Amino acid sequence: MCDRLGLGGVEVKLILNRLAASGFSIGLIAPMIAIMIVSATPVLASSNDCNVEPSTGIDWDRQAHEYNLDNNDYYWWDDNWEQETELYSLTSDFYAEINVPRNDGTALKMELVTGYSYTFCIEFHPDPQNPPNMTAKGDAYILTSGNWGYYSSEYDAYKEGWGMPEEVLNWVPVEWRDLAVFLPFRDTHAYENRESVSFSTALDNDNSGWISWFGENSDAEYYLVFDNWNNSRHTDANGVDGDMIVQVWVDVEDRLTLPKFTAYLIVGILPISCVVIPFILHSKYHSTGADVEQEEVQMVPLLETAASSRDDIDD
Repeated sequence: MCDRLGLGGVEVKLILNRLAASGFSIGLIAPMIAIMIVSATPVLASSNDCNVEPSTGIDWDRQAHEYNLDNNDYYWWDDNWEQETELYSLTSDFYAEINVPRNDGTALKMELVTGYSYTFCIEFHPDPQNPPNMTAKGDAYILTSGNWGYYSSEYDAYKEGWGMPEEVLNWVPVEWRDLAVFLPFRDTHAYENRESVSFSTALDNDNSGWISWFGENSDAEYYLVFDNWNNSRHTDANGVDGDMIVQVWVDVEDRLTLPKFTAYLIVGILPISCVVIPFILHSKYHSTGADVEQEEVQMVPLLETAASSRDDIDD
């Protein structure tokens, strides 16, 4: 009975060791596989990826606000600033046609949130009422709220004729240029001198790390800008000699978002494994041969026969 219990305990111990090893392996591999699946979301999109019908109109003051650079006079003492309603989180598709006058720019202010992937399809067309004499090409940017302020200020300086020359900008170190000129979102979402363009983006965090001293922190707001003037970027289009109409398709899709603890798990799995694995090997090495099992003594049949024969002779 004791032998059976001893063998059963050994089997249970082996099963527990196998389960622990399997769990450790799954914990190491599963986050990596999940990150690979999420990172497979394409950054760029083709022109056919916006599956939005032109009949899908935009709900102004809920999905987006439209701003024109030449009429961007929204100050805190202005009634228009007070009447502007707060945007809803952008969670549904829409289609819009935006007018971009000559030497001007227009933007759509949107509230992008985590958990969704946004695909933008943009086409520049000449305005029939004031068509340009050249091909209708423009620039498209995604800007954060801070960079939209730099962009608007740069346009005001451009109109007054005292904008920053390119020669002066070249003297500014790259590390400090974000204090003087606007930068596109993630330094990548700038699509210049294009007739049409399609691209995708998604947010990795909800901007909750920012501290607001004036009440609750609102969701991050972004500006989809259509540019028809010569800004400070040397790769942008110079602007056409006429007005343009921009067709915009915004395709919103659900996106798998990993919980934040996976980042800590991936970062910490290597140092943890450097401690746990040697400990397991050390325990296995010292436990080998520690269990002494009592074996039942069995008589050899030949010796048993010889012993019984000798007893008969003695009798």
